[in-house]
Amino acid sequence: MKRFLYSAAALLCSCVSMVAQEVPEDAIPFVFDSHIYIQSVLCDSIPANLVFDTGADMLYLDKDYLALSQFAGLLMKTGRALIGGAGNGGQQQIEILLDPIGIRLGGRNMSANRITPIINLREILGRHADGIIGNNKLFESPLEVDFSRCIMFSRADVNLIENEGFTKLPAVFEKNRFYVEAAVAIDSCNAIKGKFLIDMGSGRNVTLTKAASAKLDMSVRKHAYYTTSHGGIGGSADEIVIRAGQFAMLDTLDNVVVACSLNEKGALSERPYAGIIGNGILRHYDFVFDVPGKSVWARRNSSYPESWRDASRLHMAYVDRTDICEGWIVNGVYVEGNAEKAGIEIGDVILSVNGRPVTEIPWEEERNALNLNGPTIYTVRKVDGRTVTVTVEIGEGII
Repeated sequence: MKRFLYSAAALLCSCVSMVAQEVPEDAIPFVFDSHIYIQSVLCDSIPANLVFDTGADMLYLDKDYLALSQFAGLLMKTGRALIGGAGNGGQQQIEILLDPIGIRLGGRNMSANRITPIINLREILGRHADGIIGNNKLFESPLEVDFSRCIMFSRADVNLIENEGFTKLPAVFEKNRFYVEAAVAIDSCNAIKGKFLIDMGSGRNVTLTKAASAKLDMSVRKHAYYTTSHGGIGGSADEIVIRAGQFAMLDTLDNVVVACSLNEKGALSERPYAGIIGNGILRHYDFVFDVPGKSVWARRNSSYPESWRDASRLHMAYVDRTDICEGWIVNGVYVEGNAEKAGIEIGDVILSVNGRPVTEIPWEEERNALNLNGPTIYTVRKVDGRTVTVTVEIGEGII
């Protein structure tokens, strides 16, 4: 589960259907901001924004959300457990809640969650992420994720979906995860083909594992180094970002920005799959996940611009932590990018942008990356407590 800010990547779903269709009664609406945010209710009355993650299993709740919400007044049994993730940290011991937690997604009641891990999700995604909802709750029956209309709903019958423009993908269902056959070609002589995890908990386009990345010659294309303190639940991450000539799944996309992991541990190190496909690619399709049939169906939509070509124009990543501090915390930078050259470092807190306090910037405007261009003035509080002003040139993508 990862979030990296691109200049045009954080877009609100247009919610316009490709074809005129009735919205099913049990449909669960969502807001799309590189991730799928579902407005939910826990324990009958406590509101929560849950991120749907096909790379996760159950309900997970953020530590700060629990401390700042109505959960703070509840006495709940706790325990300890080990958890892994995409970052370099490997397995970590975390606290878990042992009392059942009821879940309502939209107007749909789900079975209660029996064991709920407590994670530092907001350090990765920011203050709007209260928790994660994984496959166990939503894959109980065939599930359609309709990025065109920003809804998901159960399908009673998948036999008719070919008539709705869906194509069955070469796929396998293993250990509660869907994998599809796909290929990344840097150029005609430099390609990776294999099994890719469908990961709606990732905001990226495609991320290759370290093992797959090692098979590619990075020198043939312009590339950039990226480092982050929060590459996922597993901790920090390092990668090379490169522009691939093509990515092929249902159809073929050209000029795709691809991340190549350098992680020694976690879900992107040595793995039996070539990489993960994130929402930067997935949002350009609608999907039906059929667990009983162990199949994945997809159709292309036209609800988003061709964002797979967009590399970071900010040359950094940050998360909104105005729930616990006065600003946005920088959690990733591109080595020798404009932000780093201006003095931006991981751990800096951005207090204002062009004189405007970030506490006054609404989520919708933040999702559109403020449409920044040219010299941009950031007021920043450094880790040592100093407040400084830096100017970052925002223009071309990092690659």
